[in-house]
This record gives sequence, structure tokens and C-alpha cells, in this order.
Amino acid sequence: MKRRHSTRLPLAIFALLVLTLGAGSLLAAQDAKNGQGAKPAAVAKQEDKTIHLFSHNLRSEMKGNIRVTTVPNGSVTQGDATFAAEMILVESQNDVHTFTCTGSPVFTDTEARITGDRVVGQSTPRYAEFTGNVKMVATPKKKEKEGEIEGKLASEPTTVTCNSLGYDYGKKLALAKGNVVVVQKNRTIWANEGTYDQNTELITLVGNVRMKNIGDEELKEMNNAETVTASLQDDWIDVVAKEGEKVEFILDVKDEEQKPAGNK
Repeated sequence: MKRRHSTRLPLAIFALLVLTLGAGSLLAAQDAKNGQGAKPAAVAKQEDKTIHLFSHNLRSEMKGNIRVTTVPNGSVTQGDATFAAEMILVESQNDVHTFTCTGSPVFTDTEARITGDRVVGQSTPRYAEFTGNVKMVATPKKKEKEGEIEGKLASEPTTVTCNSLGYDYGKKLALAKGNVVVVQKNRTIWANEGTYDQNTELITLVGNVRMKNIGDEELKEMNNAETVTASLQDDWIDVVAKEGEKVEFILDVKDEEQKPAGNK
């Protein structure tokens, strides 16, 4: 039997959504397809923010003073940020919306794509917590300086894997914790935790930091660092040793070919 998709909702559901999203909110039901066939179910105005829910079907109910809306196989968007999952649970109270995403959740904005086993996002402030098999792929925007692209890694994607990651998607700041691994083209860095500032394109890694290069760079390995800061924009690395200890660097030194005897 062919599945029917419709955004036409019972009047009672519309009334519930009005209560959920607050006074002055705008509700929309459109017949045109949006995205992957999902249609906009609701739009909520929040100061300079707008929350959009997309789904083929949703259910909303009051639990105490919290409005709970289930959004199966749908998405939540706010500005340039989108949360998508097999199941999204939206809890709304006092114009603050919290969305818990399970079932292959994916977050995307203009410069990052983040996945994990579970994602909990919040509209105010704009923040999301990712847990379980977290993977963040960030691609900095290309910047030109005097006609040339800044930094060798400025346009290269950076992949971060970790146990958990907190992401302020309003300020574009990420904090990764637990078994942090950063991969940049031919460079891999390991650490206990790290931060990524998308505005300045700086990655700061802290705790048992080590690095390995498999490309043509002279620096092949680095071990026993306490803090490493890497700039994607200008392609530099700053290394700080643990107190009272030294950082180990392994360099690939190539000697010049010796000239034949008698040649100057």
C-alpha cells in the first residue's frame, strides 16, 4: 500500500502547538515537499531566532508544564544548524526548546557535520551535546589573502573523533573529551581533550598529546606534549611540554647528495 504523506493536522494538534511555541508564534502547514519529502510542521519565533520542525507525522502533549513533541524521521532547524534523526523528542518550556535525537542522529551547519549515538540540543543558548562514537568533520571556509589561499590546511577537512563533544553552534566552538583523535590530511594528533574554534580556525589539544605525520614534512613524530595548538588558517603548531619534562621530536633529515670528487 502506498504511503500517504500529509501535513494536514487535526485542529487539536494545532492548538497544542500554539501553546507549546508561545504567543506570537507562526504555524505553517504546506503541501509542497521540503527537503527529503518532509513538510514543515511548525515554526516558532524566538527573538531573532526561528525554530523549524520538519516531519511527515508528529505528536504533541503536555507533561506538567512542559510540552513534549515527538518528531519521527524528521529534523529541527535553527539558523544554519540542522538536527536530523530517526526520532527527535522536543521538550518546550518558556520559549526554550530542547531536542533529544536518537537513531542515526546527524548535525550539520555551514562548516561542520557531527554524528554520534545520541545528541541533545538546546535552542537557547544554542548548544548541543554529542555522546557515543562521536565524529566531527569540519571544513573551514576558504579565505584569500593577497591573492593566495591562507595556510596549507585552510581548505582541507579536519576530522575529530572522541567519546563526547559539546558544541556551541551559535559561537561555533567545540569541546571534545575522551580519546580525542584529530586527522588533518597527512597529520594525526592524539590527546585527552581538545577545543576547536571555527572562527579563528584554531585547534587546542591538552593531555598526553602526540602527533604523527605520514607526508613529506620533516617532523615525523612528536610525543609527550602537554598542550598543542594548531592553526588551520596559517599552518603553524605551538607545543608546550609537561612541567619538568621534555617533548620528543622525531625528524626526517635528508642529507644533500655528495658531489663527485674534483667538482666544486
